[in-house]
Amino acid sequence: MPDKITLINAVWMTMISGMLAATIALYDHKPDQSKIYGPFASARSFTASSQY
Repeated sequence: MPDKITLINAVWMTMISGMLAATIALYDHKPDQSKIYGPFASARSFTASSQY
C-alpha cells in the first residue's frame, strides 16, 4: 500500500487536473456566442431604485 504522502499527492493532482479541465471547458471562447445565456460573470448588476 502506498504511503500517506503518495496518497495525498494523488488526490491533489486529481483535484487540480479536474479544476484545470473545468476551467478550460468553461472559458472555451468560440466565435459562436449563442451558447451564453445571460450576462457575463463580470457584468455589473442593475438595481432599480424601486426595489428598496
